[in-house]
Amino acid sequence: MTRTLESLLKGIIGYKGEVSGTMVIATITDDSRRVMAGTLFIAIEGSQKNGLEFVRQAHQNGAIAIVSEAIAPEDLRSVWIQVPDARLARVILAQAFYGNPFAALKVHGITGTSGKTTTAYLMDAVLTAMGEKVALLGTICMRIGSELVPSQLTTPGIIDLYAFAADAVVAGCGHLVMEVSSHALDQGRIAGIAFDSCLFSNLSRDHLDYHKTFEDYYAAKKMLFTQYCRGISIVNVDDGYGARLAQELEDLGQNLTRVSRLGQSAEVVPTQLRTGEDGIDFQLDRLSAVPFHSRLCGEFNADNILLVCGWVLANQYSERSLRAALLDVQIPGRFEMVYNDGSRRVIVDYAHKPDALERVLATARSLCKRKLVVVFGCGGDRDQGKRPIMGQIAENVADMCFVTSDNPRTENAETILREIVAGMHKNSHAVIADRAQAIQVACRTLDAGDWLVVAGKGHEDYQIIGTTKQPFDDRKVVREAFGC
Repeated sequence: MTRTLESLLKGIIGYKGEVSGTMVIATITDDSRRVMAGTLFIAIEGSQKNGLEFVRQAHQNGAIAIVSEAIAPEDLRSVWIQVPDARLARVILAQAFYGNPFAALKVHGITGTSGKTTTAYLMDAVLTAMGEKVALLGTICMRIGSELVPSQLTTPGIIDLYAFAADAVVAGCGHLVMEVSSHALDQGRIAGIAFDSCLFSNLSRDHLDYHKTFEDYYAAKKMLFTQYCRGISIVNVDDGYGARLAQELEDLGQNLTRVSRLGQSAEVVPTQLRTGEDGIDFQLDRLSAVPFHSRLCGEFNADNILLVCGWVLANQYSERSLRAALLDVQIPGRFEMVYNDGSRRVIVDYAHKPDALERVLATARSLCKRKLVVVFGCGGDRDQGKRPIMGQIAENVADMCFVTSDNPRTENAETILREIVAGMHKNSHAVIADRAQAIQVACRTLDAGDWLVVAGKGHEDYQIIGTTKQPFDDRKVVREAFGC
C-alpha cells in the first residue's frame, strides 16, 4: 500500500508546511540513525537529547520530510512540517502508517518491578495452549508466534511497537502480551494503545536514577491502569503499592481482580500452598477443586502464578490451558538451574535489584541443605543507592558472597565494587572484578549439598563494558567451570 505524506498528515490538526499529494513515504522513524531514502523523520525533544540535534544527520541519510515543533532551519531542503505537538503527531503518524494494528489485537500488559517476564511467559503459554497465536514482547525477546527476535528494551519505542504489532496482525496473531516498563509509561511509548487487561506484580527499589522518588515511580506504573486500560485490572495486593493501587482503582470504579498469596482480602487466594525443589503446589477453589502444580520454584514465582490465575479467572480462560502452561513454561535466566549433578546445584537468575535478589536468595536458602554461595554485582550508570543495600542483603542470606562486575558500562568497575562492599560487614565475601573468574572460583568452592546463585544477568549473552557489548553468558561460564 502506497502511503503519501498528505494522507499520513490528515489526522494532525494545525500543522504547517507545503505538502505534495504525490510524495510517497517509505518509512517513518524518530531515530536519525535508521533514516534511509524516502523516510519521514520525526524530531522529538527527549529527556536527554533534542531531536533537532539529529535533523541534519537525518537529512543526509535520505529523509525527504521532517516533522517537528520547531521552525524549519533556513538552509535545510527537506520538506518541513511544523506541528503543535510532536509526540502526539508521532502517535497519529504511526497509527496512519501501520493501520492502527492494536485495534485488531487483544492487548495484555504486565507492569511492576519484578516478575514481569515470568508472568508474561505464563500468559503467553496459557493463550498458546488455548490454540491462540500470540505475539510476546518483553525483556528477553520480541516474538510473533514462534518467530523470535532479540529485544533491546523491555518496551520498544512507539514506532517500533506499532511496526511489531502490524507484523503480528499480518501473521495472524489475535493477542499481544507485553511487559510495560515505567520508562515506557513515563515517555509515552505506549500512547494510543488500549489494553484489554493490565496486571500489577509489585513495586520495590529500581530505576530511582530516572524517577528520583518512589512516588514518581509509582505514578508512572499507575498510568497503565488509569490511562490505558479499557478492560480488567489484576493486582497483587500483598504488595503495599499494589494494595494502594487496588483501592484507587476501586474508587475509580474499574473492573478489578485482586490476588493474594498471604490471605489478604482478595478474589484469588490459594490454600494448601507448598513450595519445594520440585515446584509449587496449591489449591484454588475459584478455578478448580483439583490442585494445581507448577515446576517453577519459590514464593516469588507463586506470586507470579497467582497473578496469572487471577487473569485467567477474570477473562474466563481455560483452566486446562492454565494447567498446561504451569507444567510446560520455562523462562530463560529466571531461577534457571544450569547445573545439577544430584548434589551441587547452580542457579542463574536475572535478579539485579534489591528486592529481586532477596527473593531469589531466600528461595535458594529454603532449598539448600548446606552452604549457599552467591555471585553478584551491580550495573554501572544506574541507581548507585541500591549497591550497598544489595551487598547487605547478599551477606545476610548467603554463606559466601563473591562480589563482581555486572555491566559496568561507562563507570569504573572498582568504584562500583567498593560501593557494594560498603554495605557488607561480615567476613564472608570476596571481591573478584573479573566476572568469569568470580563464577569459576565460586563453582570450585561447592561441596555436596551446596547451592550457588549467579545473579544479575540471567538470560543476557553479553556484558557491557564502556559502550561496547562483549559476548558473555553466565550459563556458559558455569557449564565450562564444570567441564560440561
